[in-house]
Amino acid sequence: MKKELHIAVLIMAAGASSRMNGIKQLMPWKDSNFLLETIKTVEQSNATATHVILGSNAEIIISECNLNDKDIGIAINPNWTKGLGNSIAYGVNTVLKGKAEVDGILICLADQPLLHYTYLNSLMEEFYQHPSKIIATNYGKKVGVPALFPKLLFDDLSNLEGDYGAKKLLNHKKHAIISFEVAHQNIDIDTKEEYEELINKTNSDTKA
Repeated sequence: MKKELHIAVLIMAAGASSRMNGIKQLMPWKDSNFLLETIKTVEQSNATATHVILGSNAEIIISECNLNDKDIGIAINPNWTKGLGNSIAYGVNTVLKGKAEVDGILICLADQPLLHYTYLNSLMEEFYQHPSKIIATNYGKKVGVPALFPKLLFDDLSNLEGDYGAKKLLNHKKHAIISFEVAHQNIDIDTKEEYEELINKTNSDTKA
């Protein structure tokens, strides 16, 4: 009988969103906000554990989203100003300190509001077939997150630094990577203008 693989998801939500002119994680989206909708998407997937990695405005976000009432892991990186890579490392180390054995870690961002849980499941299904490879999202000339990392790279993830996230691993030729097309789902929202454009397009599509 094939062993069930345990996949933990890290939702990266530690940044200060300085270009958004507001707390990006709390920007209104669908029935709630960016972070809560991302959590909902992940919880609808086949992942076995969900962890939210916070930093800037952590207490406000926890309060506004009632995160303490949810069955998820919450980690606050005290060094979030050192960049996404540092926050990923903090999140991975938090997961690895837990009691559950983890076979893969799926890294997602809290500012990709169009992601669907079926896409996350497709990454996991591929990982079940190739549990020693990175399963990443195709961005044309590069690959990025969401990306699912195998156990053999946990040490590398736990030592990331700087503001380049997992790019160091994703773009290293020595790592075996399978990339997936995700169409429009991989857009991320960094500025107020991009947010307003997303809302306008969503409203326009709804009326069409």
